[in-house]
Amino acid sequence: MEVPQVVAGRFRIENEIGRGGMGTVYRATHIELERLVAIKILKPEFSTQKELADRILREARTMAKLRHPRAAMVFDAGRLEDGRPFIVMEYVQGRTLAETLAHEHRLSPHRAINIAIEICEALAEAHALGIVHRDLKPSNIMLSARGAVVLDFGVAKMIQTAPEATRTHATTESGVIIGTPRYMSPEQCTGLPIGPASDLYSLGVVLYEMLAGRPPFNDPLPSAVLVKQATAPPPPLPRFCPSAPPELVRVVHALLAKSAADRPRSAGEAKRMLERCRRREEAEATPPPLAATIASLDARPSAARLGVLVSLVLLFGALLVGAMSYRIAKSEAAAQEHETEPSIGVPLPTPLPSTALSSSKSQAAARRSVSFDISEQKGRLILTVARKGMRGASTKRIDLGSASWREAHWTVELSDVDGDGEDEILCLGVRSARQRRLVLYAPRTDRSYSVEIRASQRRNGAQKLLWSANSAAREAAPFRAALHERARTLVAQF
Repeated sequence: MEVPQVVAGRFRIENEIGRGGMGTVYRATHIELERLVAIKILKPEFSTQKELADRILREARTMAKLRHPRAAMVFDAGRLEDGRPFIVMEYVQGRTLAETLAHEHRLSPHRAINIAIEICEALAEAHALGIVHRDLKPSNIMLSARGAVVLDFGVAKMIQTAPEATRTHATTESGVIIGTPRYMSPEQCTGLPIGPASDLYSLGVVLYEMLAGRPPFNDPLPSAVLVKQATAPPPPLPRFCPSAPPELVRVVHALLAKSAADRPRSAGEAKRMLERCRRREEAEATPPPLAATIASLDARPSAARLGVLVSLVLLFGALLVGAMSYRIAKSEAAAQEHETEPSIGVPLPTPLPSTALSSSKSQAAARRSVSFDISEQKGRLILTVARKGMRGASTKRIDLGSASWREAHWTVELSDVDGDGEDEILCLGVRSARQRRLVLYAPRTDRSYSVEIRASQRRNGAQKLLWSANSAAREAAPFRAALHERARTLVAQF
């Protein structure tokens, strides 16, 4: 069907600027106001479904209430003479995020964080009005002079919630794909009810792509992408973006949680998490006061420069003397502490000694940041891990198994097994020469996985590996591999 030159008697069509699964977008001019607008004219099949067309017009009124600088406004809506619905929206000048990524491939963490924060602002306002985007992707995000602006709010929801839309597939009966597979949430891929958390998952995909230069899941077959979105854990972000700060990696993977309940509770919370990442990044990027002072010397007269340098030398001398005295006192205190430190593997209730730590960090640093203690609780052996960091202290309790392992010799290692920027906790319990137990706690999944190694009674000396039930889960793959590799090493030592 042809598009009229003038829509609704007041919008003059200029040219086509975009085409998607639901319709075509045109740049147009409001004849009386001489203002540029964008008009989305939906596909002809929607004109044959009167109830759907009516619903689109009703939803457009709700979308018109969304007035936020981070969201493109809806000005008008109606039907063409042939019955096709149209929506008149704000024309936002700029370049889409999709075009930007095609040109630049990936963005710096700082820039990606800023864009994601601005998207969160739009999502928070829309969700407060009951509007869920459902098709958040780089081509629906415009980078303009006023920052990131989200386009097409609510249009996908109108289509999918119509009576004619199937509830078991991501398409309508007319074959229109609802959402884009690479950016769809697991619940969206499987036909489950959709809420604000679905938009947060899509935001996680967009943020992942900005940092890694690719979305988490890619496949020539859209159906294969849908299956991966619903079931497969995303590849660890540091694999494609080693420069991503660990805290930002944790935020991205939190947004990409398979369960909606495991994602941030709202767009506002996601924004606050990203703002903490930005503050930390800016703090680390800020040069120390001394460096700033030295850099400013070039702009000072020679005499002033000499005076400042002399002052700095004297200051350094005083600091050096103080530091040496402090180190001597600290060494003496550490020696006294070492003399009273318990041996490794003592029975309960003595705390697990810090000398059992094996980590990429130095032992001294590990002692300062992490402490361990094991105790028996309700017939189970529990490892309590206390961490001290910039955001305060946190405590995690890890089930090591039944209380029968209380007499075992336990050691703990900190290692980033899955490459997500955060250490996993690997515990080894040796109860006898014939029985050992490995327990791995993964912060990303907030679950523990275990394998028990038992010497077989057979003459060939074969060993039995008894795995925890959750070790077979798809998301456990990297942790099962790490446990299996360590188990092979232990078996060779029997």
